[in-house]
Amino acid sequence: MLKTEKAMIKRAGNRFVFDAALSGAIVLFLSLFLASPLFAEETLALDSAIARALASNQDVQVARGEEEISSNNVNIGNAGLLPRIDLVGSVNYQDNEEPSSSGLDEFTSTNASLQASYTLFDGFGNIYTFKKLKSAGKLGRFQARTTIERVILEVSEAYYKLADANQQVAVAEEALAISGDRLERVRLRAEYGQANTLEVLSASVDANADSVAWKEAVLNMENARRTVNLLLNRPVDTSCAVETEVSFDKSLKKDEILQSAKQSFSSYLIARESVRQAEYGVGIAKSDFFPELGVQVGYGFNDTVTGFDAGMDDMSGSFSASLTLNFNLFNGFQSSIRSQNARIELQNKKLLEQKALIELEKQVADTWQAYLNTLDILEFQKKNLETAELNFRRSKELYVLGQLTTTAFREAQLNLINARKSIASAGYDAKILELKLLRFAGKLVKEEEEKQ
Repeated sequence: MLKTEKAMIKRAGNRFVFDAALSGAIVLFLSLFLASPLFAEETLALDSAIARALASNQDVQVARGEEEISSNNVNIGNAGLLPRIDLVGSVNYQDNEEPSSSGLDEFTSTNASLQASYTLFDGFGNIYTFKKLKSAGKLGRFQARTTIERVILEVSEAYYKLADANQQVAVAEEALAISGDRLERVRLRAEYGQANTLEVLSASVDANADSVAWKEAVLNMENARRTVNLLLNRPVDTSCAVETEVSFDKSLKKDEILQSAKQSFSSYLIARESVRQAEYGVGIAKSDFFPELGVQVGYGFNDTVTGFDAGMDDMSGSFSASLTLNFNLFNGFQSSIRSQNARIELQNKKLLEQKALIELEKQVADTWQAYLNTLDILEFQKKNLETAELNFRRSKELYVLGQLTTTAFREAQLNLINARKSIASAGYDAKILELKLLRFAGKLVKEEEEKQ
């Protein structure tokens, strides 16, 4: 080999050694920095994160506001089941150019009365309207619950993604440390003529690749932390340490989850309550074909004086009462069209409810199967990790003795790193699927959490 080529390889090798050493120093510094008591972070539990999100997340606050509006609308007054009371007053001045029959050419009439009106019967339209308002109140609660469940799931997923990202950083640090140790060994062996420049370059490339992987893992961890802070409605750069251990609920059963979902899953309850809304809409539309009976009573004072005088000194009182019956004979088929459309709307809502039930059954089945598969994968990954650790320890021993090629050692290292990454991700994926099953069963949101 030419001297110039050897010099270039040596400079390249030294540069790779420096990069790997610098990366190792960064990892060591960050590890010491984060472990220092002065900068120790308080670990944020998932329950605490969810409680904070329910208290401060904007979507949850808006959902609760909409729920309160729906609740406020559930009032018999909005359905026309309460009487209407009006205070009416008027002053009328009139100046006739020609003498009037009353003999008053110029006079002022002053009136003041208290009137009350009430609909006695309107084909039960007001009754159905009130029932529809109560149904709308339930829909408001279900919709708010849907939003709360979604936010809880988003926070949980972001929380476990951050935990996974922390684990991936730890694995990347381990990979970088292994590559740095390998590069240092190869460099020392090369100085004594026991390794060629190709081994140095190969170790340098692998060390730099692990450095890049570590930087990407750190970036992903920072992005995951910002996502958690965003959902908790706090500054996105707030330090955040999370728990990395997870446990699973062994009592879950598919049939029980599906049965509970039919009674508690908010998205399905919305579809079911929409059918009741449509049924009440049919009743309201039918009320147009019935007569409307109303009563009105009033007591008023009136006074008429000559000239322009709005005084109320000599007003006489009078009582009035009336009973009115109104029956529409023809309104351009508007009532018939409304009734037909209401029945079509009811049929559509029933079809959508059937579709929602089928989709719910499919979602529960899909999520349940994915949950079981992920748990099986997790157990497989645990066994695979044991094998990978044993294989790596044996490969390292042979590599140090010079009985194993760099390619084989690198393969054993990658197998170990991938096993560690996979087992961490599988555990968090299974936990997220478990939370989705709890959401189907209506157990994700507690009553006290809904009222926070």
